[in-house]
Amino acid sequence: MRVLVTGGAGYLGSHLVPMLLEEGHTVRVFDRFCFGETALEAVSGRPDCEIIHGDVRRLQESAGLLQGIDAVIHLAALSNDPSCALDEDMAEDVNVESTRELVNLSLQSSVKRFIYASTCSVYGQGAFEQLDELSPANPVSPYGATCLRAEQALLGMRNARFEPVVARLATLFGWSGRMRFDLAVNQMAAMALRTGTIQVFGGGSQWRPFLHVRDAARALLLLLHAPEDVSGEIYNVGSDGLNFRIASLAEKIAAFFPNAALDTRRDDDDVRTFHVRFEKFAKAFQFEPEHTLADGVAELRARLDAEPIDPTADAYFNVHTMKRLLATPVGEGGEPMAPRLVPLYRPTLGPEEEETVVRTLRGGWLTSGARVPSFEKLLAETVGASSAVAVNSCTAALHLCLMRAGVGRGDEVILPPITWASTANTMFHMGAKPVFVDVLPDTLNIDPAAIEAAITDRTKAIMPVHLAGQPCDLDPIYAVARKHGIAVVEDAAHALGAAYKGKRIGEYGGHTCFSFYAIKNITTIEGGAVALKDPAETEWFHRMAMNGLGHSAWDRYGRSSSSQPVEVLEPGFKYHLNDVSAAIGIEQLRKFPSFRASRTRLARLYYSVLGEIDEIALPRVLAEVEHAWHLLIIRLRLDKLKRTRDEIRDELRRENIGTGLHFYGLHLHEFFQRQLGLKPEDLPNSTAASMDMISLPLYPLMEDKHIQQVVQALKKVLAHAK
Repeated sequence: MRVLVTGGAGYLGSHLVPMLLEEGHTVRVFDRFCFGETALEAVSGRPDCEIIHGDVRRLQESAGLLQGIDAVIHLAALSNDPSCALDEDMAEDVNVESTRELVNLSLQSSVKRFIYASTCSVYGQGAFEQLDELSPANPVSPYGATCLRAEQALLGMRNARFEPVVARLATLFGWSGRMRFDLAVNQMAAMALRTGTIQVFGGGSQWRPFLHVRDAARALLLLLHAPEDVSGEIYNVGSDGLNFRIASLAEKIAAFFPNAALDTRRDDDDVRTFHVRFEKFAKAFQFEPEHTLADGVAELRARLDAEPIDPTADAYFNVHTMKRLLATPVGEGGEPMAPRLVPLYRPTLGPEEEETVVRTLRGGWLTSGARVPSFEKLLAETVGASSAVAVNSCTAALHLCLMRAGVGRGDEVILPPITWASTANTMFHMGAKPVFVDVLPDTLNIDPAAIEAAITDRTKAIMPVHLAGQPCDLDPIYAVARKHGIAVVEDAAHALGAAYKGKRIGEYGGHTCFSFYAIKNITTIEGGAVALKDPAETEWFHRMAMNGLGHSAWDRYGRSSSSQPVEVLEPGFKYHLNDVSAAIGIEQLRKFPSFRASRTRLARLYYSVLGEIDEIALPRVLAEVEHAWHLLIIRLRLDKLKRTRDEIRDELRRENIGTGLHFYGLHLHEFFQRQLGLKPEDLPNSTAASMDMISLPLYPLMEDKHIQQVVQALKKVLAHAK
């Protein structure tokens, strides 16, 4: 038989694999080998034993893993309670999601027998004095809970050609090629020999079943050869005679070490207690353990006497090894700090948005209709504007505002290079020239002092960008604009909810442009708007967003439509927002106060811990502003690091942390350099920021644990980049 053993280099696998080979099976071992490769040295290189390095969470990286396989024995897991308690999401990912994926691959590959090595820990705090397979599971630890969910996922896939079986193993003991001293018998025997003390935690009244590791391997072989009627069965695997209370176990082990003293402690709230019956497995397979507790202790003593090893070393404890791996970058063989991807952003959409979209679709009106003006009114109230005109993107809003300012061919617009490309692209399409001025190094917003020096007789507008959601210093910007008779168009794509000196962004200036793209502070999927101070301008913006027509589609085709033809009053654009997007926007604006509060809280959490990291600098938040916290930007102190910003971002991605770059200065792009004759040194602050800034995940659905994962991953990567 061709057998795949996941976790085959582990404590149990290092006994099971040689036994399989002795029986004449062809074995494929799949293991991450995070505890070293010595456990399978005796069988390495054999033609009937193929060893594949891989992580069970990334099965897609091992193409053909199940090819030609008849049976799977799934040992790979984040095993024991302390290891799983380090991070319950990681335990879920390794023990449940990876098992589910392996089962699906097994089904696709026509694997017949699938044996899952589970644990008696699923009984947790047993409801009865003795527990059998029909007793209710009651896991009280992440380890037991995740193993139970993995069992359920496996057994739910049973069919006529797929035979899953679950082995709930007792707590193992005995010597192994991949030794563990975090198992009760092994630990007590080792400590009795090395320190003369046996520690008993939690009072010792808890029941546990035990089984020698070689007997466990032999039991799995019995399940491998069992007839088809084992399909879908759960078996407790152990021995009725090896159930002990922990205090009693300690006394039995102490009898082998006359000089050892018992140290009973009650400072460990260990509520796990399960006295398990193994009659079902014993009867079905005539199974009796070949190794007693005395055999195991004698074996351990002989090995420890013969080998000068330290049984307290981290390598012999799963939880200590996992902590070491968590502190090691993934690129160097470590564990990702976040078990699952923490994306840069995730839209905050709920059933309200779903329901309003369905109602809109069923209403039969999809383009600009009655919902658009409702959205515009609510938006104007939110930002303190006299009116607002919704369009299909912030780029469209900026374009219309530049047109309103009279910008045309040969004119110039002043803006910072740290912005999105569409801003400057629009100017080129208009025949105008973007004139980049540098940003302030501490806020990354446009430097007001640099604006006046850039003004020429061709300057028609200034476009400050409220980067990341922090308002620019608007008073001096508007003062310069008034002095020279120049329009100001605020790019507030990041700044919905921000305020400057007590005035909301959208209330301060006359033309403020917002974005409702998928990752913004609210979303309409795609969309934008212009907030206006002068309501007399509203009609012009509506007209230009509607191809220059005097009436909207609602005016032309709605219930109160006019029969007269609609004329083009001036050439406009197809920039209008649709009703489906507006419907989503209305629901998003209703939720916006909670979104804003969440972002502010999360940003404060970030700032409270990131300031302690010497290798980064945080942009300064001005005292006179209210930050919208669209982005959380940090800057790397590259002089303290041996890796580049992009290398740091790559390493964070391996740690399951999504990041962004907002933005790579436009003056560094080949097109703009060629068109404008710019060099990196012309705008030194923008150039430096383009090389060292990173945006970290920030969105209302983030939990405190996600912030912790991001920060810990950042600390870990930077510690190895010093």
